[in-house]
Amino acid sequence: MTASAAAIEAEVAQRLGEGDALSAFDCAAAARRDGIESPRLRYLMVRALAASGDSLGAMHLYEQLDLAAEGDVDSLALAGRIWKDEAFDHDGAERATFLRRAAAAYDHAFQASGADFPAINAASLYAMLGERERAAAFAGPIASNAAADNYWDQATLVEALLLLGRCDEALLHARAANGQAGSRAGDRASTCRQIARLAASGAVAADHAAAITALLRPSPVGVYCGRMFRAGGEGEANAVKAINAALDAQPLSALIGPLACGADILFAEAALERGIDLTIVLPFAEDDFVAQSVQSGGEDWVPRYRRCRDEAAMVHFASTAGYVSDDCQFILGSHTAMGLAKLRARELETVAVQLAVVDPAVAARSGAEIAGTNADIALWQGQGGETVTIAVGDLDRNLDFPPAPKPPEGTRRGLYAILFADFAGFSKLGEAELPIFANEVMGGIGRILDEFGASVLFRNTWGDAVYAVVDNPATAARIALAMQEKLDVLPAELRLDGQRAGMRTGIHFGPIYRGTDPVVGNELWYGTEVTRTARIEPVTLVGQVYCTQPLAAMLALENARDFDCDYVGKVRLAKDYGELALYRLSRRSA
Repeated sequence: MTASAAAIEAEVAQRLGEGDALSAFDCAAAARRDGIESPRLRYLMVRALAASGDSLGAMHLYEQLDLAAEGDVDSLALAGRIWKDEAFDHDGAERATFLRRAAAAYDHAFQASGADFPAINAASLYAMLGERERAAAFAGPIASNAAADNYWDQATLVEALLLLGRCDEALLHARAANGQAGSRAGDRASTCRQIARLAASGAVAADHAAAITALLRPSPVGVYCGRMFRAGGEGEANAVKAINAALDAQPLSALIGPLACGADILFAEAALERGIDLTIVLPFAEDDFVAQSVQSGGEDWVPRYRRCRDEAAMVHFASTAGYVSDDCQFILGSHTAMGLAKLRARELETVAVQLAVVDPAVAARSGAEIAGTNADIALWQGQGGETVTIAVGDLDRNLDFPPAPKPPEGTRRGLYAILFADFAGFSKLGEAELPIFANEVMGGIGRILDEFGASVLFRNTWGDAVYAVVDNPATAARIALAMQEKLDVLPAELRLDGQRAGMRTGIHFGPIYRGTDPVVGNELWYGTEVTRTARIEPVTLVGQVYCTQPLAAMLALENARDFDCDYVGKVRLAKDYGELALYRLSRRSA
């Protein structure tokens, strides 16, 4: 194992401990693409994918990398963790089936190693399945060992004591675990999730479980916004003091937001100084963003921007398109950041909270603006979120914006959901099958689009391809999944020997131009984000729906809880269109 592999392993493990599963997976995947390999790195990569919520994808990767052959306790137990997570995506008999599969995997890991970690997980799973005596046989020896000198030893002991009904002792050790966990939000979240599942199944006392999860729950995830202003002077000093006071009063597991001059950069600097996991979300192409939103407050902000960008755990782009003087571009960026905060909070078994720096003089004039701090506050609170308002006066708002390209007068542009789908195997169909395809496949898609009425703003087809523009992300997600379910079973004539046939669907959310095709006179919906969406469908697995990060974030922001968005990773798009963070969209079953 090379030194570089060891360094990457440490970085991935640290990100997992902090609860940043997405960046942990991307870091491991990037290292392996660069030729860095080790059994531990492969294990951490699969574990990160499982922690992001994609159980079936994690098991596929687990089997592809043949982790079970490693034979170490972590690799063997990871199969149990994956099946356990998959179990809680189901109800009833299906859940019990996966729980038994998980229990068997943990039991096997324990028999091979004798370690407490697989033993306590086997105990908990048997307890959830109602096999109390079997659970106690695993938990008893753990509870008799009082030596617990780190967080995971304490958490294991807490779980064992709960299973044995020794709840007051469990609470005592939970207090010790809380002191040892520090800011490792991922570790805390894992423990809280396990104890909550035990309580929900009736395997442990609900009141003590609630007390322990309240004690160990990670701090909230923060999403920030605020005024842009010039550097220096009394205004910046006031803002620094107020932001630090807010972070003192409200500890955070992670902080997510943009990086404009003024409040944004001050939030980012405070996060880095405090060791808070920082994720940056930029709304459009970086050079344009720096010109419009950083240098406009003075050159002093630029090196501070660079430092924050370089030291952030992750940097996301809501879009990489250039700036075209459209407020929709800023709206997409802020909405993506807010949605990512909610997604991250779900992963960490905690809540998301908004922190907003406001200028009282400007706040008093708040009104109908569609982008900016006031609009972000209104949207967040409208979706049921809590806002910590940080009032700061004497801000120097004398900003110097450079000229920017503008579309021709009268151009219409807005934020919409975009759907592209095609039929894998279409080119293999014979002349006799084409009418069947037109009637059954394309006809079925047409009927689904009809069911959603006026929400489908535009539709078009050519050959086997479908392109639709939809008025909101949740409706687009429902359409995509309805199409997938409708075509899950194909007519016998369309089933290709030796090749899986079926739809591949990609959906996205972003700004689109709306006009008239100057050649044929039809309505035309076009733009960079339309082209980007068309590049997703070719890299999507047959029978699956992939969505972009902005769309997944919008579903979370709008509290659309009937979907699961499981992280696939950064995928290289078709036709050299770069990399894009993609999620597998599915219907939530439990």
